[in-house]
Amino acid sequence: MQKENIIINPCQPYVELGVDNVSRLDMPKLGISHFYEFSLGNKLLHELKAVPDGSIDLLFNIGRNRVITFISGTVFGVKKWELGDVGLCFGVRFQPGQGILPRELSMDMLVNDDLEIDGNLFGKNLTERIAMATDIKSRSVIFMEAYRDFVYGRPNLSDKDMINEYLVNRITRANGHISISELQEETNYSACYLRRVFKNYNSISPKQFARYIRFQTLLDKLNTNNTRYDELALDCGYFDEAHMMKEFKSYAGLTLEQYRKMQRRI
Repeated sequence: MQKENIIINPCQPYVELGVDNVSRLDMPKLGISHFYEFSLGNKLLHELKAVPDGSIDLLFNIGRNRVITFISGTVFGVKKWELGDVGLCFGVRFQPGQGILPRELSMDMLVNDDLEIDGNLFGKNLTERIAMATDIKSRSVIFMEAYRDFVYGRPNLSDKDMINEYLVNRITRANGHISISELQEETNYSACYLRRVFKNYNSISPKQFARYIRFQTLLDKLNTNNTRYDELALDCGYFDEAHMMKEFKSYAGLTLEQYRKMQRRI
């Protein structure tokens, strides 16, 4: 398996740019990208949105007397993200296409949706222990210990598991810029079979996943440089600048210029 090597940092810009006191702790292990923690403060819940990232998010909403746990799969386009009604949120964001689910859950239950679950499905008394911890580092250690036991307790990988893992890693390492025919040639499996295996595990097609990875690559570049749009389009694997602009607005819910203005206001 190649889950120890971080490939991409999936970004949710409406959270990272739009809520109070955001903390982040990178943890490239066991298919996890990073942990994050923030306060809802006086923000209105409807102002928070999710964008496509190909990832699973596990969110613990920590209140004074209870912890509510939500799990979400990737969205198909910009969409309201249910965060509950408590002040402090501790989240786990998995790398795209990764993350092991308890047997009570499946990806088709999570994609484009937010599901309230028993957080203890990922470890005995996990929600209580996370609530008792005092900071993001302590909470991340608690989750990692429980999740490590959970991951290593599963059966050995099947042939289909390994095919799916290869497809996820290959598409992600190519920043989404790879065709199904290339994957077919590399694996010696038919395109139809590869699509079927991938969708069975991820509840989206390889093509959708590749587009989400390409979009996330674009977000990362927007966060780190001021490259011209035409150069960004070519660098990220879009046909041209117009194609990039159209897809960005579809996935982010605003134009590239509006997004950059939002960045500058923070």
